[in-house]
Amino acid sequence: MHRRATPLLPMAVTFGLVASLALAGMVAAAETTLTAELAGVTEGENPGDPDGSGSATITLDPETGEACWELSAEGIGAVIQSHIHEGAEGVSGGVVVPLDVDGFDGTSSGCVSDQDADMLQAIVDDPAAFYVNLHTEDFQAGAIRGQLAAATAPDTAVAAPSDRFGPLLGVLLLGAAAGLGLRRRWNAGAAR
Repeated sequence: MHRRATPLLPMAVTFGLVASLALAGMVAAAETTLTAELAGVTEGENPGDPDGSGSATITLDPETGEACWELSAEGIGAVIQSHIHEGAEGVSGGVVVPLDVDGFDGTSSGCVSDQDADMLQAIVDDPAAFYVNLHTEDFQAGAIRGQLAAATAPDTAVAAPSDRFGPLLGVLLLGAAAGLGLRRRWNAGAAR
């Protein structure tokens, strides 16, 4: 009796490798936190408030299009608007992300959604090319500003719940596939 050989071993090995990779873990974009120390520096032709200071913590998530902030300001009075602008240190640039556009006195925190994912990613990739600017009635072009910088290295991988068992399952499937393939070859050789 002649049995037709099936490619069991290659199929099983392929299945084991695919399962191992699929179950090993998922990679997802993560939030990135940036910071800036704010001061009344000169912005192009428009001087800031020399008495002002503050800080900004910005959290960006390009995947969801969300930008969140924690802002503080001292010595400048009420802030009428705040934004992230594109521009190197000492260079004025356009608004790319609105922050607190309703105004605040002292501190502000919140989030905006539906922001351009490519722009958020550009800020994450090169934060020093962007700055946070707080505007007041007396300093409409910006009372205090500060270049963004990475607070910590972004964590771009999030482990899947099956992360501990995925590789083990993949190895077990690969081993079982190899064992079945060898057994089939052994049985086929013994039948001759």
